[in-house]
Amino acid sequence: MLAAAAWHVGRRGSDPRPALAAALRERYQADATILCGSGTDALQLGLRTALARARQPPVLALPAFSCFDVAAAAVANGARIAFYDIDPLTLGPDPESLEQALAAGAGVVVVSPLYGVPVAWDEIQAQCGRHGAVVIEDSAQGAMARWRGRLLGSMGEISIISFGRGKGWTGGQGGALLLRSRGAASSISVEGSEATNLRDEVHLLASSLVQALLGRPAIYRVPVSIPWLHLGETRYHVSAPPREMTRIAAALVWASRLPAEAEAEHRRAAAADMLARIPVRAAVSPIRIPPHVQPGFLRLPLRLARGMSGFRDPALAKRLGIAPSYPLPLPELPQVQELRVHTRVRYPGARQLVHELVTLPVHSLVDDAQREQMLHLLDSYAA
Repeated sequence: MLAAAAWHVGRRGSDPRPALAAALRERYQADATILCGSGTDALQLGLRTALARARQPPVLALPAFSCFDVAAAAVANGARIAFYDIDPLTLGPDPESLEQALAAGAGVVVVSPLYGVPVAWDEIQAQCGRHGAVVIEDSAQGAMARWRGRLLGSMGEISIISFGRGKGWTGGQGGALLLRSRGAASSISVEGSEATNLRDEVHLLASSLVQALLGRPAIYRVPVSIPWLHLGETRYHVSAPPREMTRIAAALVWASRLPAEAEAEHRRAAAADMLARIPVRAAVSPIRIPPHVQPGFLRLPLRLARGMSGFRDPALAKRLGIAPSYPLPLPELPQVQELRVHTRVRYPGARQLVHELVTLPVHSLVDDAQREQMLHLLDSYAA
């Protein structure tokens, strides 16, 4: 796939982006598709579009527990932010907390399914609809997951998908903004030029090669042991102005579509096998999966009573790719404080997930022996 993408760099007349945009419109049943440099770029553009449609003054509702990039995209738009809590049993929005955010004037609500685990979309959409709020379906982690047979990324008036590293269907980087109804695509633009694209494309080829090499736990355990590389850590990055997807990223996304489907099937099978064998008890609790869904399982999420510290051998767990989730609830990020409404509200579900949520790799580069090691660590997990 890397060789095919490099070929596109050398061909000035070859641009796979129009074909990719058309394929995504068909796949996700969208009226318009804007290809972006990253999923965060796509979310920033989606927020800008939704906030322009919302009642004034616009308030934006964000999940209290999610990727820091969700907050960065919101901060870049400068809207006031009302957070809502997450149910630690399902990783979906807590209905009562979401209702409080809507009552606070939220005209735009971002819903972000985590690790490819679908949320109760019909209930959320109905709840937001009663308040006239626009729902942004942030499916950056939803690759190949389905809700009642529909792909995540195909349900919102505005949807976001990501092709970044670790997103299942990947181009190394890139994202897409999907719009349905109200046709606002004509007013949306992204930055890009031939010179910057060529520089970005060369960088992407190099980084994609490194990512491919580090995918195997046997190799990953070497760089992950080097503290200054900060591998596996969640950090806040200021969201830069949105840029267009490069030709190389589009070529990689297009070339990886069929392998991504096969990989998703492997992740689902591996996750099902592990869930059937994990010793469920007070200290080890799988996330509750809603009925009528097909998870994508980018990673397998579990709630562990003591987080990573409960493993008998935390260093081995880290080398195998077992990782804690986000280290802070989004409302506690310093960057959002000036934009928050209702600053005294607490988010117990998000706080619980910060302390307890741990995720396991289930991709095809994890072999049977490594999976057995992870199950053994869970079997001896200390309460």
